[in-house]
Amino acid sequence: MMRWASYASVAMALALMGGKLAAWWLSDSLAMLSSLTDSLFDVITSLINMCALRYALKPADDDHRFGHSSIEDIAGLAQAAFIGAGMLLIILQSFERLANPHPLHHENLGMIVSGIAMLFTIALVTFQTIVAKRTGSLIVAADRMHYVGDVAFNLGVIAALYLSSHMGWHWADPAFAILIAIAILWSTRSIGIRAFNNLMDREMPQAEKDKIVAIVKSMPEIQGMHQFKTRYSGTKAFMQMHIDLPGTLSFSQAHDITDRLEQALLASFPGAEIIVHPDVEHAHNHPL
Repeated sequence: MMRWASYASVAMALALMGGKLAAWWLSDSLAMLSSLTDSLFDVITSLINMCALRYALKPADDDHRFGHSSIEDIAGLAQAAFIGAGMLLIILQSFERLANPHPLHHENLGMIVSGIAMLFTIALVTFQTIVAKRTGSLIVAADRMHYVGDVAFNLGVIAALYLSSHMGWHWADPAFAILIAIAILWSTRSIGIRAFNNLMDREMPQAEKDKIVAIVKSMPEIQGMHQFKTRYSGTKAFMQMHIDLPGTLSFSQAHDITDRLEQALLASFPGAEIIVHPDVEHAHNHPL
């Protein structure tokens, strides 16, 4: 499903870029140029996503014992950088156009192209939303944000072209471009922050850590835990801990408890990499 989402993303981006290129060439609209630039970045990042997903889904090997999921974080950070640079360039261009406004051409054609693009983009965003919720993929979520932004761009282009052609408000074209660019910068900040935190091995969110602790507490044989560490790599969770067990337990009993704990954790965090070390000699030293 993740691969199909990436294929659909690339196909959509190429189609939108072609239509917007023709509309911009005829209208000379800065808002349309902004939307075209966004579609160009969509093509670049979608191609990155296709390659990254292929790599991320590869099983662990001798050189990458923990798998290849970190490529998702690298791709997510790269996308955030691409979007940030593109939006800042659009803002600079828009300020220049505000200082030197001029009338547009073939505005109706631009509005038709933007309307068609918006309908197709909404369909793609809906599909990507379903995939992102089912898989938790950072790459698909980041790619989805591009196209959410593209919907906003198309609305802005339609409004800018209408106000320019019917109201004579030539400043509306660059003004809408600035507003949309700022909105997209704000909406994509979470992708960059999450990718950066994952690459820096930041601890899992406190709510998820509390959920792990609650699972450990639900097992009465476990008297405490310590050296508890967590992190994410892409969508894959990593956690490790030492648990305190009564010294009267046999090795087999202790092993059975750790196995049951790992299964309980996997039920809540599918695909997680879990390391549980039983400590029978330190029981009662680290109460839950």
